[in-house]
Amino acid sequence: MSSYRLNRRNFIAGLGGAFGLKIMLRNLEAMAQGATSPPRFLMMHFPVGTQAYHFLPTGSGTNFTFSRILKPFEPLKAETIILYGLADRAGVTCGGGHEAGTPLTTTGAAVPGCRANNGEADDGVAGGPSLDQIFLKNVANLQRPGVGYINTICDARVDSQETSTQCLSYSYTMRMVQNTNGGQVNEATPLLPLLKPIDAYNALFSGFVPGTPDGGTGGADAGVNMALLKALKERKSVLDFAMRELARIKTLSPGDQAPKIDIHTDAIRKMELQISNQINAIGDAGTGGGGGVNCTKPTSPDPALSGKTGSKNDYGNTTTTIADDVIHEQIGKVHAAIIRAAFQCDIIRVGTFQWSPGTNHVSFAGLHMDGKTHMHHPESHKVQQAGFWNGSPPTDATQLGIFDFCASVSTWYNQKTADIITDFKNSTDSFGGNLLDNTIIPYITEVSEANHSRSPKPALIFGGRKLGMQGGQFQNFSSVRPHNDLWMTIAQAYFGMVPNFGTIAPTFVTNGVAVIPGLWVKPP
Repeated sequence: MSSYRLNRRNFIAGLGGAFGLKIMLRNLEAMAQGATSPPRFLMMHFPVGTQAYHFLPTGSGTNFTFSRILKPFEPLKAETIILYGLADRAGVTCGGGHEAGTPLTTTGAAVPGCRANNGEADDGVAGGPSLDQIFLKNVANLQRPGVGYINTICDARVDSQETSTQCLSYSYTMRMVQNTNGGQVNEATPLLPLLKPIDAYNALFSGFVPGTPDGGTGGADAGVNMALLKALKERKSVLDFAMRELARIKTLSPGDQAPKIDIHTDAIRKMELQISNQINAIGDAGTGGGGGVNCTKPTSPDPALSGKTGSKNDYGNTTTTIADDVIHEQIGKVHAAIIRAAFQCDIIRVGTFQWSPGTNHVSFAGLHMDGKTHMHHPESHKVQQAGFWNGSPPTDATQLGIFDFCASVSTWYNQKTADIITDFKNSTDSFGGNLLDNTIIPYITEVSEANHSRSPKPALIFGGRKLGMQGGQFQNFSSVRPHNDLWMTIAQAYFGMVPNFGTIAPTFVTNGVAVIPGLWVKPP
């Protein structure tokens, strides 16, 4: 076996920058030794809360009917958990509704102050690391070589140079920044998202070999396929050599060791078969990633494809002649496809995806009753009474237009998100497991509704069936629960138990926090 290890080491050294082949080889060997699909975590965010009237399903538990806003998720019922009645209980020293709400929601830690940014004075800072970073640091099965995660956003326009509303992810590393209330405040360092899909693509797939952007149809990528084919054949030669070594060792070993050698021989045979299938797939179709490995490098995005960025205040007139919804959807789905491929290829197991800041200026055509194109967040500010957003549709025509528009935007986001979740459901990872079954996707928002209340908030959870999540249910809490209950519940899937947050993330507020019953069962 020392000869096999030596040949394997030489083979990997010869791959140079083609780290995708190293990952594939490692995964094949792990599968041959009985490894199954690893866990994954993707935090997704939608802006500006919701409306109870159009959000709440009828019924409860597993017997419920999807509402207008949630109707897009109906085909995904078995993979969906719907929650309503969460509340941010961590303290807020300074910060606006969306500006403090975003770090509160994603970190479960207090907001100790506001960042001085030469804009408005309500840019709340995070008091601790976000849950994606907490899980990444403390769960070995979520860690990968390199950075190990990706953060993305589809539109980064904000009100006043805010960082808080366009960032879901925060590091364990703390830093001092100028506080708008004077002095300095200690904040968890923001891990800002990538706006352009090409940047996310390059960060994850630069130098990656398995599969090709054009499916191996020729051109510049044909050489990549030939390199992959050559490397696979070299790897098969290494395995052939290992088989010969094992056969020789068996003749020299005591009889009682034969069963152990047979187990290893069977594992090598499985690897040989998988590699042979890949070789055949490349030789026959030139596609790469064949033989059930399900790891194909995605198409490189258009370098010009990008969401908008900038700081603006346009609440005086919410109508516009420029609609963002078509490009907004395109950017979101390209970002999601890149993350999905990176999960399938096991490059990363952790990520965040944000449609837009809560203080967004994304405009939608055809969703308002007046037939005009309106910006989402500015339109929601036309009425700021909590009773308006938590009540039934108003009778006043103007107010009904605002109420209905925001419900339609929420439905729009949910339909596009449902498309993304469906793609995860229909994908197999490089270990042969269903991608969605092995990924937990919390779908969260920063406020309860457009009036900026932090309670009662909605949240959804998708996937995670193989990790113990129990989909197909709706829970409406009669008395609000801490939003951190959501994270405490999900944490069980990665730790196999409720972790000690006081040790792994002391800033995470645990006072009064408890697991939500019925959402998770420890896998056998």
